[in-house]
Amino acid sequence: MTLYQQLFTWMLAIFFLLIIAVMGIELNTTRNFLLTQQTAEINNTINSMGLAMAPYLESDDKVATESVINALFDGGFYQEVRLKMLSDGSEIIRQYPVTIQGVPNWYIGLDLFPLITEQRTFTSGWLQLAELEVISHPGYAYKEMWNATIQLSVWIGVLFAIAILTIGIQLSRSLSPLALITNRVKEIAHNQFGDPIPLPPTTELKTVVSAINQMSNQLENYFKQQAREAERLREYAYRDTVSGLGNRSFFLGQLKSWLIESAIGGFVIAKVDLITDTYHYQGFEQGDSMVTKFAKKLNTTIADADYTASRISKDEFVILAPNCSNDDMRIIGEHLLDIVTDMQQEPMDISPPKVAIGLVANDAKNRDTSVLLAQADNALTQARNEPNHPISMADQTTHDASMGKQQWKSLIIDSIAHDWFVFKLQSASTSDKHVIHQEVFSAIERGGYYYGASHFLGAVEQLMLGGSFDRYVVSHMIERLTDEESLGPIAINLTQTSVIDASFIRWLTTMMQEHRNLADRLLLEIPESVFVRYPDHISLLTEQTHRFNFGFGVDNYGRHFQALDYLNKFKPSYVKIDFAYTTNLDNEAQNHVLAAICRTAHNLNITTIATRVETETQINKLSELFVNGFQGFIFDEKVEYHG
Repeated sequence: MTLYQQLFTWMLAIFFLLIIAVMGIELNTTRNFLLTQQTAEINNTINSMGLAMAPYLESDDKVATESVINALFDGGFYQEVRLKMLSDGSEIIRQYPVTIQGVPNWYIGLDLFPLITEQRTFTSGWLQLAELEVISHPGYAYKEMWNATIQLSVWIGVLFAIAILTIGIQLSRSLSPLALITNRVKEIAHNQFGDPIPLPPTTELKTVVSAINQMSNQLENYFKQQAREAERLREYAYRDTVSGLGNRSFFLGQLKSWLIESAIGGFVIAKVDLITDTYHYQGFEQGDSMVTKFAKKLNTTIADADYTASRISKDEFVILAPNCSNDDMRIIGEHLLDIVTDMQQEPMDISPPKVAIGLVANDAKNRDTSVLLAQADNALTQARNEPNHPISMADQTTHDASMGKQQWKSLIIDSIAHDWFVFKLQSASTSDKHVIHQEVFSAIERGGYYYGASHFLGAVEQLMLGGSFDRYVVSHMIERLTDEESLGPIAINLTQTSVIDASFIRWLTTMMQEHRNLADRLLLEIPESVFVRYPDHISLLTEQTHRFNFGFGVDNYGRHFQALDYLNKFKPSYVKIDFAYTTNLDNEAQNHVLAAICRTAHNLNITTIATRVETETQINKLSELFVNGFQGFIFDEKVEYHG
C-alpha cells in the first residue's frame, strides 16, 4: 500500500469515527427529548382527564366517565387505558392497536423507546374514587426518530463525500513532491538525469528535494566527466591531434576489423608531397595548417559515406572504404587529386600535382594485412610513374567481388522473391553462459554459390535496397518467432538506408504495434554511424521502439570519434564494441581506452558486448574491462534457418 493510500485511509477512518460519534450523540439527544416529551404528554393528559371526570366519578356516572375516556384517548398515541372504579371494583379498559407506519421493522426492533406507564388515583376530599393506568404508544417517537436518522445520514453522506474529495486533493498536492522524488530516484537508479525538481512549500520535503537535486547533479557531472575522460583517452590513443583524423593505430585496428568482418571493398592511400614541402620550406606551423585544411576537405569528400579516414604519417592519408566498388574508389581518388591541385594555388597549372594516390581493391579471398599494405606501396610507386595523373589501382578482386551493380541488384531482388536467403543465429552470452540474445546473420545460397552478408550488404546500401531487404528479414523472423515460442530474443541488423527511410520507419512502427507481444523477444541492431550522422532520423525510430517497449542496440560502438553523448539521448539496450578495440588485448593503452568507453555505457546500465571472442583468456581479460557479454564460436556454433 502506498503512503498516499495509507494516509488517505487513516484520515477517512478517523473522520468517519468522528462523524459517527457526532451522529450518535445527536440521535441520543433526540431520543431523550422524545422520551421526555412522551412522559410530559401522558402527565398532561392524565391531569386533564382528572379534572374532566371528577364530577362523574363523584356521582358514579360510568357512562359519562366512559365517554370522557373515549374522547381523550381515541386520537392520542396510547397503547392501553385502564380505569378501576373503587366504589364497586369495576374497570373500564381501552386498548389501541400498536401500528407504526413509515418505519422499518429492524429499526423498531432496536427497542429505542421503552413503554411508559403512568398511574394516578382520583380522590374527592379524603375519599378515593378511581385508579387510572395509562401505557404510552411509541409510534410517534419512532417515526420522529427515524426521520431524524434519515436526515442525519444524508448530511453525513454529503459531508463524507466532501471530505473524500478534500482530503484526496490536499493529500495529492502535499505528496506530489514525494512522487517527483520517487520518480527521480528511479531515474537516477537507471542513470537518467533531468531538470531539477521544483522546491515544495513543505519544509521537510524541501530539504529532501534539495538533497536529491544536489545528488542528481553531482552524479550527472560525474558521469559526464567519465564520458569526457573516455573521449580523451580514445582521442589520445587513436586520433591525430593535428588533422583530427584517426592515427596509424586507429587505421590498423579498423583495417584488421574490416578484413575479419568482410574484407570486401578497399582503401585509398594518398601521399601528399605538398604537405612535405610545406613543412620543409615554411615550417611546422604552416605545415600543420596545410594538414588541417587538407583533412577538412577530405572529411567533406566522404561525409555521406560510411568510410573512415586516417593520417598514418606526416604526409600520408588513408580512406578505408568497406563494400566500395572499384569505380567508387576511383572517384574518391579523383576527388583527392582535385583537392591537392586546388591547394597548390598555381594559376598557370604548370606543375604536376604534388601527390601520389594508390587505390587498393580487395575481396574475401585475401584477409592478410601485410599483403594489402604491400599492394598499397606498389600502387603508390606506380602512381609516381604517372606524374600528370598520379593515380594507380592494385586490384586483387575475383568473381563475386567483381560482379556489377546490376548483377547484385538482380540477385538480391530474386533472392527476396524466391526465398533464397538462409539465416543463421549466433548467441551473445554472459561469462556464465546465460544467453543475452541471438544475432541473425543473412546469406544467399544460389547456383552452388554461397554469398555471406559481407558480400552483398555493400550493394544493398549502394543500390538503396535496404528497405526491401530489412522488410524481408524482419517479416521472416517475426513469423519464426510467432511459430516458435521458445525462440528468442533475437537481434536483427538494420541497414543505414532503411533506418533513414521514413516509409520503412512507418512500416516497422506498424509491425511493432501489431506484434507488441514480441517486444521482449525481438531486438533491432543499428550501426553507430547512423546515430552519429543521422540523429533526427534515428530519433523517429527509437521513439517508436521505446513506445512499444522493443529494445535496440548499437553496432560498431566506439568506431566514430564523435562524442558518446548519444547513448544517454537514445538509451539503447546494449552496444557491440567495435572489433578494433578488442583485437590486441595485450596493449595496455588500448585496454585503458576499451575500459573507458565500456564504463561510459556501463554507467548508463547499457550492456556491453564484445564480438569474435574465441578463447577463455579473451573472456577473462574483457570481463575486467567492463564487458558484460561475449559473442563468438567459443559458446556455440551458429544455428541455421532457411528462408
